[in-house]
Amino acid sequence: MRLAAIAALVPLCRSLAAAAATGQSLTTLAKSCRFTLDNQKFDLCPVFEGNDGGWTVAHSRQTPPTVTKTEYKISFQGPLKRSKKVSDDEQCPEGAWVCMIVTNTRPKNEDEEPRVLQVVPVAGELSLPKPKEGDDFVAEEYQPGINMTAKLVPATQKTKHDILHVHLHGGYYVHKQQKADFQFVCDHKAEEPTNPTTLWNWNGTHTFEWRTKHACGERLSKDPPPPPPPPSDEPEEDPDEPPKDSEDDEVPGKKHKLLDPDQIAERSRQSMMRVLASSAAFMLVIMYLVYFPPRRLRRYITSYVKTHPRLLRSRVGERVLVRWSHEDFPVFDASEEDTMVNTNAEYEGIGTDEQIPLKPSPRRSVLANYGSAT
Repeated sequence: MRLAAIAALVPLCRSLAAAAATGQSLTTLAKSCRFTLDNQKFDLCPVFEGNDGGWTVAHSRQTPPTVTKTEYKISFQGPLKRSKKVSDDEQCPEGAWVCMIVTNTRPKNEDEEPRVLQVVPVAGELSLPKPKEGDDFVAEEYQPGINMTAKLVPATQKTKHDILHVHLHGGYYVHKQQKADFQFVCDHKAEEPTNPTTLWNWNGTHTFEWRTKHACGERLSKDPPPPPPPPSDEPEEDPDEPPKDSEDDEVPGKKHKLLDPDQIAERSRQSMMRVLASSAAFMLVIMYLVYFPPRRLRRYITSYVKTHPRLLRSRVGERVLVRWSHEDFPVFDASEEDTMVNTNAEYEGIGTDEQIPLKPSPRRSVLANYGSAT
């Protein structure tokens, strides 16, 4: 069985070597899975031979009242094995090397079997039925075969190493081409054997990340290469990638981040404390100037008041004084008389010609002898 697996691996390794050399669709085969790309030597044989049974990558998400599970089955040594216990329409079709199966379960019904929602052949050599008349499917659109391609994506400040992309084609689902994109990332600290992880699925492209030390290429040129241009923060645009949302925009000044509510509350408290502290300091300064005015300020206020004597006058008018006098009458009985305004008869002989004016100030008084003994 070991020999059969290695024999099935040879076409894939040969295809990979040819793709690495050209970076285009494969039409020729080589002898090994060790290849050279952009003056770098790669050896992915330990990765492809590391798991005879293939890889299974799965992740689940909550979709109340169910739980949806997405499972990828991957093989680099030939088509995936099929089971006789599962119906043909609920398992990967013949010739599929990479396949996605989506199922869901109801957690409250543990006795139920998972329900299959999708079976998507991502890559492989499929045998599709011929299209019927009036069908939207066009036979020329499907290109059978793995048709592997490989390319190096320059490093950025985030990745630090060139990323090796290996594409496997040949998938088809609901009149749409499918392919797998394995992104091999150089990781010197990875513990082998490593496994792939899913990144995203968009518009028929299923992307995986594979961190391994075998993705660290060995540069062949002995002479020091010319210094590369400084890596850009923005990676090269991939037409297969899904569009970015507005919050994913990396242009400085246009990024809208979600702020932490605790951080916002802390900033509000700090701003309020600053306002209160400023107000308290202002009030203390005003109170100090009122109770302990400087000599220059005191002189200025005194001179200003002398030139504006009306500031010290009472603002109470004659009508208010008359109203106040009428309000005092109910206090006395009918037989009593207010001697504060109308003098007592016992003292009528003393200064009978002196009257109490309505204006509290002696200025501009009608009586000429106001305040005098005559």
